[in-house]
Order: sequence, then C-alpha cells, then structure tokens
Amino acid sequence: MISCNEVLAELSDYLDNDLTPEFRKALEAHLSHCRTCQVIYDSMHKSLRLVTESSTFELPEGITQGIMTKIRARLRPNLDPEKP
Repeated sequence: MISCNEVLAELSDYLDNDLTPEFRKALEAHLSHCRTCQVIYDSMHKSLRLVTESSTFELPEGITQGIMTKIRARLRPNLDPEKP
C-alpha cells in the first residue's frame, strides 16, 4: 500500500484523472482505509469545486499548476527513502 506522503504528493493528479490505472487503484485503496487522507481529499475536492463553480472570481491561467508544483516539491523530497 502507498504512504500518506505519496497520496498527498499525487492528489492533484488524482483529481485531474492523470494517474496510471494501477497507481489510481493503489491511491483509492489507501483512501478507503486512511481517514486523514480522506479528509484532505474531501477538503481539496470541495475547495476546487467551489472555486471552479464560482463565478465571483477567476484565477489567472497557470496559478493552480504553480501552487501544486511548489507543494509537490516540498512533499516529494520526503518520499526519497535514502534521505535521512
């Protein structure tokens, strides 16, 4: 089973349906057993839905990708098992 850090690092791609079928299945299996990751997923999903369905403002093109790149950069180094 994949770790919480792996789920958090790939959650954006999961929401964008941009994962391999095998990794998507592993991520969903993790979500079915991990309450913490379920809460994070639900919060992220609801937040994205509110922003995308809202007509009150628009985010500049590329802003979401920039934010997610920064989040991944902070999470992914923690996934390297050779790092202390």
